[in-house]
Amino acid sequence: MDGEIKSRLANSLRTRYLLMASIVGMLLIGSSIFASLYVKQVTTSNAETLQLRDNLTKSIGELRNTLWRQDTALNALLITPETIYQQQINKNLNMGGSVLDGMQSLDGVIPDDLMISINELHVLHHTLTERIETLMELRQDPDWVYPMLPYIRDTLVGSHTNFISAINIAIDEAESVDTPASRKLSRDLYQLKDLWQDMILNFRATIIRFAGLNFRGGTPQEVSVLLIHEEVENSLAQLEAMVGKDVIGFETEEALSQMRFNLDRWINHFQELKKIRESNLWREDLRYLEVDVRPYQEAIIQELNKLESQLIEWSRVNVRGIELAASQINLGLWALTALALGFVILVYLMIDRSVLAPVRKMANAISSEGRHIEHLTLPERGSQEIAALIYSFNSMRSQIHQRQLALEHQALHDSLTGLPNRALLQDRLDQDIHRAHRQKKSMALMLLDLDHFKEINDTLGHPVGDQVLKKVGQRLSDFLRESDTVARLGGDEFAIIATDIDEDDARNFVEKIILAIKQVVHVDKQNLYVGASIGVAMYPDHGQDVATLVRHVDIAMYHAKHNNLDYVFYDSSMNGHSVDNLSLLGELHTELLQQTGQLQLYYQPQIDLFTREVLSVEALLRWIHPTRGLIPPDEVVRMAEQSGLIAELTYWVLETAIADCAAWQKDLMKLSVAVNLSAWNLQDPLLPEVIEKLLKRYALKPEFLTLEITESAVMNDPVRARQVLNKLNHMGMKLLIDDFGTGFSSLAYLKLLPVKGLKIDKSFVLDMSEDENDAIIVKSTIDLAHNLGLMVVAEGVETMEASLWLRQNKCDSSQGFYMARPMPEPEFRDWLQSYQTMAVL
Repeated sequence: MDGEIKSRLANSLRTRYLLMASIVGMLLIGSSIFASLYVKQVTTSNAETLQLRDNLTKSIGELRNTLWRQDTALNALLITPETIYQQQINKNLNMGGSVLDGMQSLDGVIPDDLMISINELHVLHHTLTERIETLMELRQDPDWVYPMLPYIRDTLVGSHTNFISAINIAIDEAESVDTPASRKLSRDLYQLKDLWQDMILNFRATIIRFAGLNFRGGTPQEVSVLLIHEEVENSLAQLEAMVGKDVIGFETEEALSQMRFNLDRWINHFQELKKIRESNLWREDLRYLEVDVRPYQEAIIQELNKLESQLIEWSRVNVRGIELAASQINLGLWALTALALGFVILVYLMIDRSVLAPVRKMANAISSEGRHIEHLTLPERGSQEIAALIYSFNSMRSQIHQRQLALEHQALHDSLTGLPNRALLQDRLDQDIHRAHRQKKSMALMLLDLDHFKEINDTLGHPVGDQVLKKVGQRLSDFLRESDTVARLGGDEFAIIATDIDEDDARNFVEKIILAIKQVVHVDKQNLYVGASIGVAMYPDHGQDVATLVRHVDIAMYHAKHNNLDYVFYDSSMNGHSVDNLSLLGELHTELLQQTGQLQLYYQPQIDLFTREVLSVEALLRWIHPTRGLIPPDEVVRMAEQSGLIAELTYWVLETAIADCAAWQKDLMKLSVAVNLSAWNLQDPLLPEVIEKLLKRYALKPEFLTLEITESAVMNDPVRARQVLNKLNHMGMKLLIDDFGTGFSSLAYLKLLPVKGLKIDKSFVLDMSEDENDAIIVKSTIDLAHNLGLMVVAEGVETMEASLWLRQNKCDSSQGFYMARPMPEPEFRDWLQSYQTMAVL
């Protein structure tokens, strides 16, 4: 028995490896101990020198860091003169002085050339400190920083004041006489005054842009100043031409002379101001920085580089002391290397005999057997591990094949109905077009959009809507031929490719589809009815490629939908639908001017999940067109942005919401109102001013107005968006991030925004009861917001279960159909009264 155990141990790879490794290990340990003692003896004498070198190197690095931080804070101070930057500059200057003092007092013998460089650094740093302190002191004087300011104050302001005084005198004299000529003269004078003030506004905007740290180029406002000056010149010339025609009074004639003098004087000074701005004197602090500060910074950097070079040379001298020790142990290392190499070769031979040879036999067997890997005969000298490897590989290959098939199916098919998706439809459409071209046959592409499907979703919920989509997809699949294709494109849109049919066949085909879809749909013991609007495009009559057919069939479907028709075949005249968009845009512009009541605000409440109190309402835009019905808000906003009406539309929404909220406050309804802002609004510099005027006009406190902005709107231009949001925040309004989770925000940037909370997009809330990933996203968003000190509003709450889940996960408030749908202002008042009564009971 003992002999058998000894035999197994002797034949064990582990035993052989351990024995050989022990021998080699003992040799290596012995050699290492000997080498370590020898090296320690040699390097002990150099320890103090190396420590001194490390301390100097560390001090040089610290001094570089203080110089970098000081320069960064100095640049920031020139952009934004805040106290914190001055504190950072002083702190780093003091730290740099302390580092230099420490370098002079280091323990050990420092060579003379190194000490000379250290002393020179100390002198340069002291001078640099004095220059920077002088710059920070001078930076407090705006007239020193901006030489333009005294020039503007002493020259341009006087010309502007004199011009305004002269034109006011002329207006007073013209309005003192009530004749047709005097009234016309008064209008011309007012028009001239408006042009002047517009020119001054653009001039002020130009000056603001000139004040930028790195901005020296021309500005659109500067061009506007010159263009408006030409208009002022022309208007003034027309008024001067009326002198001597018994229309201009004596005071007006004198005023025109003063206006001419001050206009010429102002434009000449403006040209001189441009020369100052284009010269190197436009920012005195920048000139001082370049002339009196930068040279000392560069000198310190050069001296540091010199000191590092000297330190490297000094270190090289010290290193030579241990080169002898390195050469002496070199032979020992070669011996150890030879020993290790022999050990590696021996181990390789053992592994090749015991492992690699059986694996090669197994690989050759797999290659020869191909797919029948499960019937392989293992090599005679194989082990259990090798057999397990073959079995695991076969199982893995089968699983990978199955997963690949599943992934290909998911990529090309709709997950709900199992029908082909848009990608597979386009591929088949391209193949069918090529086939029809070769065979010289026609085919039809049909685009189908279900009618009344949104009502089913809104009334019965998305699960019922999904069942309806499955049944419609199944009906279409059962109805078609094997050569045809039906696909779901998303939402309630389906597409059908019918091959080898002409237009008459296609007409009969689509009529049968309409009849099939209109049949009752049984879902959860309910009889539901849906219709369809179908657009049809024929190949080759309506298009000979995929893109053209898809575009034309979409136009035909839109035409059928818009005109309440079951189906429509494409016709080239339908491309004129853009004219309708232009007409609709004109009607929007007219409605904003006349306000006939087509544009309305609906209000949807936001309810505290814990107190059940109505805290706020969101204002939602609705355009109820007299002939087209309800036009989607997204389409209205898109038209307004593309046509330049977005400012007027936003101002109308803000004024209406603020007026309604002010009326609620008077009726003791302490509610705040939330208004959505688009990306364009965050680029509007007048927005804060307009909001401030509206709040004052309706006597509404800023804390009762909430502004909601989307992630994409903020990230479109983060710098300008942050500036506008900071202004609005300082005015006292609450800011929320809307549709959070649908964009690609930087969380680091989110911390810098003055927002009070965020709204989770309804796309995550609607399906979180069925989609675990959505639930995880919602919970993580709530935790993230609370950790950042933000409140959370969940949109799209449509069930009691969703409301209870959000409350359990500490969401602050909710908004959705479960609580209340959006409603007009009078209906909202009734709802709120009823809700508060129920809350009391």
